[in-house]
Amino acid sequence: QNLTGGTLLLRNKYYIVIYRGKDFLPTSVAAALAEREELTKDIQNLEEQRRSISIEHSSEDGFDGHALVGTLAEFQEAQARWGRNVTSKEQQEMKEASFRSEKEKLFRRLEHKLSIAQAKIHRAGKLLSKIEASMILANPSDDREMITAEERSVFRRIGLKMKAYLPVGIRGVFDGVIENMHLHWKHREVVKLITKQKTLAFVEETARLLEYESGGILVAIERVPKGHALIFYRGKNYRRPINIRPRNLLTKAKALKRAVAMQRHEALSQHIEQLEINMKKMKRDLGMEDYDEEDEDGSGSESEDDTTGYDEGMEDYDKEEEDESDSEDEDN
Repeated sequence: QNLTGGTLLLRNKYYIVIYRGKDFLPTSVAAALAEREELTKDIQNLEEQRRSISIEHSSEDGFDGHALVGTLAEFQEAQARWGRNVTSKEQQEMKEASFRSEKEKLFRRLEHKLSIAQAKIHRAGKLLSKIEASMILANPSDDREMITAEERSVFRRIGLKMKAYLPVGIRGVFDGVIENMHLHWKHREVVKLITKQKTLAFVEETARLLEYESGGILVAIERVPKGHALIFYRGKNYRRPINIRPRNLLTKAKALKRAVAMQRHEALSQHIEQLEINMKKMKRDLGMEDYDEEDEDGSGSESEDDTTGYDEGMEDYDKEEEDESDSEDEDN
C-alpha cells in the first residue's frame, strides 16, 4: 500500500485487494503534468516581471502607475482640449427632444395597434353577419291567446315554486332550447327558464324571442338568486308541433360561434375606444391636434374613398377565414 499509493480493501491468507483510486495516473502522465505546471509558472513569472517594468516606466512619465487610455481622466482631457461646454438650456432642449421622440414612437405603436384592432373587428363583424344570415326569426302571431290577470298570477306562483328549470346559457336562444320547452310542455303547462343576463333589456329581448319561436305565452320575468326567471304558459289550445326543433334557428355549434363572435366584437370595440382616447391625449401632448383638425376639414371626401378601399381589401383578406368557417360548419 505504501509503495503503490492505493487503498487496501481486502486482506486474507489468500488475497490482498488494493484499489488504485479515482485520482490514479500513470507515471508518464504524471510527469507530463508536472512539467506543464512548471512551464506555466515560469510564463506567469515572466509576465509579472514585464508588467512591473511597464508600471515603473509609466510612473516615470507621470501617470502614477495607471494607464490613461479609456479612463475618465482621458475623457476630461479630450473634452477640455477639443470639446465645448453644454449649457443648461441645451441640456433641457436635448431632454425635451428625447422625450418627444419617445412619445412619437409610442404614438406610432398605438397607431399600429389600432389598425390591427380595426382589422380584427372587421373580421369579427363579417363572421357575425354570416352566422346571423342563417338565423331567420319568426314573426309574432296575429291570433295570440290571451290570459286573465288571475291566471297570470296563478301561473306565476306555480312557475316560481317549480324546481325544474331550463338554463339559457352563453349560446342564447337556439333550436335546442325550443325543443326542451316543448318536451317540458308535454308533462306540464308551465315551464321556467333561467338566464344569467344582467341587463333587463337583454332579458326582455330573450323572453320575447322565446315567446315568438315557441308559440307560448310569457307569464312573468322575475329576479331570482340565480339570475332572471322566465315563466311561459303553453296555452289552452296548445298542440305539439310535428318538428319540435325549429329549422330557422341556429344549431348549438353555430350559437356558440355567434356568442364568441359577439364577445370578440364587443371587446374589440372597447379596446378601440380606449386606444382612440389614448391617442387623442398623446396628440394633445405632442401638439398635433390642430394639424389633425385641418386635415379633417381638407380630406373629408378622401376618407370615404379610403374606407371603401379598405373594405374591398379586407374582403380579399377574409376569403380564407370564410372558407375555413364553411368547412367547420359542414363538419358540425
